[in-house]
Amino acid sequence: MIKRTYYLIIFLFYRLALASDAVVIVLEAPLLKKPSLNAVVLQTLRKGQRVYVPNEISESQKQPEFIQTYDKAGDVAYIPLKYIKIISNDLSEYKTPISIGKYDPTDYRLEEPIPLSYPFVNNSFLRANISFISGNNMKSPFEYNSNLTGQHFSSELGARFNVTRKIKFDKNDRYYFGLFGAISTSDNSIEFQNQNKAKENRSVIRIGPMITYDTFKNSTYRLTLGGGFTYNYHKSSITINNSTGTREQRLFSGFSLSPFINSYLQLQEIFPGIDLIAGSDLNIYLPHSQKSKDSITFPELWGTNPPSAINSGLKTQVAFFLGVQVRY
Repeated sequence: MIKRTYYLIIFLFYRLALASDAVVIVLEAPLLKKPSLNAVVLQTLRKGQRVYVPNEISESQKQPEFIQTYDKAGDVAYIPLKYIKIISNDLSEYKTPISIGKYDPTDYRLEEPIPLSYPFVNNSFLRANISFISGNNMKSPFEYNSNLTGQHFSSELGARFNVTRKIKFDKNDRYYFGLFGAISTSDNSIEFQNQNKAKENRSVIRIGPMITYDTFKNSTYRLTLGGGFTYNYHKSSITINNSTGTREQRLFSGFSLSPFINSYLQLQEIFPGIDLIAGSDLNIYLPHSQKSKDSITFPELWGTNPPSAINSGLKTQVAFFLGVQVRY
């Protein structure tokens, strides 16, 4: 037994003396039982480890796809030539790269930052966001029966929200469908030649379906286009007072439809599970009217034959929004 072991050691040293040196240039190179990537893996070598190859291989002009070597048990094994760099200690050594390049087929490591849900799958199919909005005043004033000396319109301010779900047939996580809603208000003030003053407060509540499409996306940003329509409830309050202190308020309300389109940018994961969104809406309000059921107590404030409705034609509005979004 001792003699057999002695001859085995002599044989291995003899084979190594006739071998060249090579270094592994991939993360994890397999030593295969047969010259095939589908063969049984006998051992794996990490990047930078040495492996021995026969001299005739290193000196050959045409090298095979798999290089014969030995595993730690002394058995014949094969390693893919593209996974190693042969050290020949001559000018031919410079002809082969010292790295496999940007793509390493043996590198199984995840790119950082590693998802918080790892190793569990974290697919988000629902999105909900809420934003602050600021848009131009719709400027649909009440038809006063007095000459005006000044009007002051504020921006329309409020909040918007939408809750959407990924459409089932979408395999690329780009199409979402859901519910859109918004509430906004604006204040106007009017001055008349007869010294009367009026204050208007206009509010609108909107709700309706919407669909969005992510035209661009990566691990940090998504650029989204959306559209839909809303059914709107309008409420306006008009208060007039004169120099003697007489004051009266009337309420008007009505409904309308408004299609809309929007675009916004999603900056993902500003905090765990929270995105920042910023964008704009283009709203188109179809013609509608708001009516009042209030009786007039002081006709001198409203003039002769005051209208009982506020009529609005086709109007467009551009609103900008900034808010946060959660994905779940």
